Amino acid sequence: MQTNPLIAGAVVAVLILSVIGVAAISGVLPSATSHKQNGMPLTDSATSDQTINCALCGTVESIRTVEVRDEALGALAGGLTGAEIGKDGSTTILGTVGGAASGSEIATSVKKRYAYRVTVRMDDGSYRTVSLSSPPALAAGDKVRVVDGKLVRT
Repeated sequence: MQTNPLIAGAVVAVLILSVIGVAAISGVLPSATSHKQNGMPLTDSATSDQTINCALCGTVESIRTVEVRDEALGALAGGLTGAEIGKDGSTTILGTVGGAASGSEIATSVKKRYAYRVTVRMDDGSYRTVSLSSPPALAAGDKVRVVDGKLVRT
């Protein structure tokens, strides 16, 4: 009696998969969650000392507070107001310039905003600066990850 080649192929495939399964279960084959290095299991202290590099990870180098001025908006509002006051030719120009100057001065004295510039030294040695509108709950030396322009503590 002759064996069908398809059955022989199926038997060989099952045998190979069985050997691979036994090797994986017994620990001979490393898995994605395996904590082995060079065939030896890593201890907890070895894994905590091990540095995991990622393209988004880094350390906070500095945090600077920067005053942000909305001069353009104030100048525009002042210019429009000045143009309304002087509706005839030459006074319109003088009104626009004077209004822009006073609008700019009003905007800087009334509407002060602050931005927080956080400089991060990335694990690859490069630097990134992230601008935040509110004070960060971070300090120099904190480990962070830069995700979509925001900082996440690691």
